Amino acid sequence: MRRRFGAFCSAVALTAALTAATACEPVLDPGALRPPVLLPEPAPPSAQWIVDLVATLNAPPQCPEPTLPTMAVLDTDGGYRAVAFWPVDNLDVCYAVINHRGETPTTIWFSPVEDLVTRTPMPADTTAGVDSYAFTAYRGRVDDIEVSGDPDHLVSPVRHLTVDLGLGDLVTFAAYHYRIPSTGKPLSLTLCTPTGPCRDAH
Repeated sequence: MRRRFGAFCSAVALTAALTAATACEPVLDPGALRPPVLLPEPAPPSAQWIVDLVATLNAPPQCPEPTLPTMAVLDTDGGYRAVAFWPVDNLDVCYAVINHRGETPTTIWFSPVEDLVTRTPMPADTTAGVDSYAFTAYRGRVDDIEVSGDPDHLVSPVRHLTVDLGLGDLVTFAAYHYRIPSTGKPLSLTLCTPTGPCRDAH
């Protein structure tokens, strides 16, 4: 009887010791194990005007101020118009659509990457007769993204950049530049890739 009681007490003591040891171990955040997001094509020195402009504007509180190494420029005319983005982390991204010819209606957005992948791209401006950009994303490495349906209002082809958000999680960010019809009629634009279904582009 004493042997059984002794064995029972030893088992209880061992269990208590293991529980205490487990409770003292740090809890690891899976997100903390992911490496920082490194852009394959960070912004060149000529894009410093974009960084400076964004720093003067109101941005969503989740958006850190971009720098040349942390920002990618998808399209720009070199002084007035641009679309650029900078990852916040492996889940979220901030992007800016810049048009400050005569005024500064630049807008900065914060978005989960997954929302960009699944929703219809939103235009930066819907004013009739003005130029606008739309920003979107695809899972994986995607090349040859094309906009079709209304070529008269497409200002530039799709610009895109594939980014590894960490541990091989590839996402292709894309933007295209188009003009809203001055008549106010709706646009019929489709965004297509060589593989996979097309999606509405406006």
